[in-house]
Amino acid sequence: MEIIIAMIAFIIAIGVLVSVHEFGHFIVAKKLGVKVLRFSIGFGTKIKSWQRGETEYSICALPLGGFVKMLDENETQVDESEKHRAFNRQSVYKRIAIVAAGPLANFLFAIFAYTLIFVIGTTGVKPIIASVEPNSIAQQAGFTAGDQLLSVNNQQTPTIGEFSANFIASSTQQEQQVEVLSKNNDLKTLTLTTTDDFLQNPNQGLEKYLGFRFAMPELEAVIDSVANGSAAQKAGILSGDRIIKANETQIDHWSDFVGVIKNSNGVSIPVLIKRNEKTLMLELTPKEINGSVKAGVSVYVPENFLDEWQVIVKKDFFDAFYSANQKVWQLSALNLVMIKKMLLGEASVDQISGPISIANYAGKTATMGLVAFLSFLALISIGLGLINLLPIPVLDGGHLLFYFIEIIKGSPINQNTQQIFLKIGLMLILMLTGIAMYNDLS
Repeated sequence: MEIIIAMIAFIIAIGVLVSVHEFGHFIVAKKLGVKVLRFSIGFGTKIKSWQRGETEYSICALPLGGFVKMLDENETQVDESEKHRAFNRQSVYKRIAIVAAGPLANFLFAIFAYTLIFVIGTTGVKPIIASVEPNSIAQQAGFTAGDQLLSVNNQQTPTIGEFSANFIASSTQQEQQVEVLSKNNDLKTLTLTTTDDFLQNPNQGLEKYLGFRFAMPELEAVIDSVANGSAAQKAGILSGDRIIKANETQIDHWSDFVGVIKNSNGVSIPVLIKRNEKTLMLELTPKEINGSVKAGVSVYVPENFLDEWQVIVKKDFFDAFYSANQKVWQLSALNLVMIKKMLLGEASVDQISGPISIANYAGKTATMGLVAFLSFLALISIGLGLINLLPIPVLDGGHLLFYFIEIIKGSPINQNTQQIFLKIGLMLILMLTGIAMYNDLS
């Protein structure tokens, strides 16, 4: 079922983002008087096509891209009466506008998505520090347990997600100013001084890098439900049972019980429970399911349990639009820094994701709701826009590079030279695709 949801979400995501990108090329070409012969979403065999005016619209079987085919003398014979509408006959500035419109449409879509997200509202957990590691970046800055992180470099951080995003967006700076509210309600500004570059190894996570742990609400180890046929059902565990001990470990919180189960390696363990004022000793043998050791139970979550921890951030339209522009700018700059670091060998190419990873994230965010899926679409749209602007022949950025050279030298680059560079560009794209697929599979 998860695979089906992931595939459907992936097709929707790619369909939306490719349509946005190609529509950018399409609408600007039409406005500038260029004849558009075909607007296609996908490649390969046509699933459905229809003619509207002078343009054929089609949906094809391979949903990994799309294209806008314009009238062009370099590709086909053009009637004398229509030569003025051929793409190659347009001024270099018109050609730049048409080619740049695709990536620009992706950035505009991201701004629209984030504006909608901020208007709908996002839910998160307050960024409160639970503990600080000795000799860590956080301890050296003066962070202590109970501190609530209010802002980073004057950017408000009402949730853990906002703190992480704002810190990472400016992580190239060696010093970051963090406004903090202590557990004694003292307001202070602390300076995080970093030496190692977080972006060289972002997989380590922000908490490990800075040396602190965010506080999270702790649930009592009370069973809410027991799955049919599960290890817990076979052991005789019932809904409402309170776990007291597991494998001789005192269980104060649900996280303690989860830890014992994960470390059990599927071996039978004794579990002491409390049921209706009585204590019982049961034998539980966790099962390994999809690579994880599980007992087959869920935790009881009291009503309004997260109220004091959760924050709902909503903005009016104009504030949301301004924040969306800031967000897209920050993420674009961060992506460019990551691309630069990978090219210089300062960051691992493991960060490059392919279609399998994208489909996985598409499925996960789709099940989490509209805001999560929109956020995913916005993030991928920014990436798509930036990748297409890279000065690699075959991509939009490669064509733009040719046009800028044409402006400087006063004449177009000859077709043979362009073809050589296009072949080199294609090899680079295939190499990047290979790396992405390898990362996905491994």
